[in-house]
Amino acid sequence: MQIKRAVALATLMTVVAAPVFAFSLSDVAGAVSGSSGVNQSAASTPQASGLLSTLGSQLNVTPTQAVGGTGALMGLAKNKLSGGDYSSLTKSVPGLDQLSGAGALSSLMGNAGGSSAAGALGNVQSMTDVNSAFSKLGISGDTASQFAPLILKYLGDQGTSGTVLKSLSSIWGVGS
Repeated sequence: MQIKRAVALATLMTVVAAPVFAFSLSDVAGAVSGSSGVNQSAASTPQASGLLSTLGSQLNVTPTQAVGGTGALMGLAKNKLSGGDYSSLTKSVPGLDQLSGAGALSSLMGNAGGSSAAGALGNVQSMTDVNSAFSKLGISGDTASQFAPLILKYLGDQGTSGTVLKSLSSIWGVGS
C-alpha cells in the first residue's frame, strides 16, 4: 500500500513540476480558430502562431493572456493606423487581423469570467484601454510593458515596413 502512495505522490509531483505556462502552436491555433467566424487556415498561420508562442515563452504568459494582450494592442493599432498601414501590417503577418479585438479572446474564455476582459478589447481607443485589458487578463504591469517591444521586434523580423513599425511605436508609446 505504501508503494502505491509513493508512486501516486511521485506522479503528482511530476505533473505539478511541469511547465505551467507551456503551450504549443496547435493550442494557440486551436484557441484562435475556435472564435466565431475565424477561418482555420488563417488562424493557424505560422506567423500569427509564432508571435503568440514567442510571447508565451518569453513572457511566461498563458495562451489566453498572449491572445488577449496581442488583441488589445492590435485592436488599438487597427483603430489608429491608416487603412493602408494596417493592411500592410496584416499582409506581413498573415492571421494577425484575426487577433485584433475581442473575438478570439471571447472564444478562449467562454462565458464564465471572459466578458470583462473581452469587453475591454471590444473598442480599444487608447493605451489606457490596453492597460485595462491587460489588468483584466491578470497580466502584471511589468509583463505588460514587455508586450509591445516584443511584438514590434517580431513584426520587424517578419518584414513589416519601418514606417508601420514607427507608427506602431508611437501609438503604443514605445521609445525608439
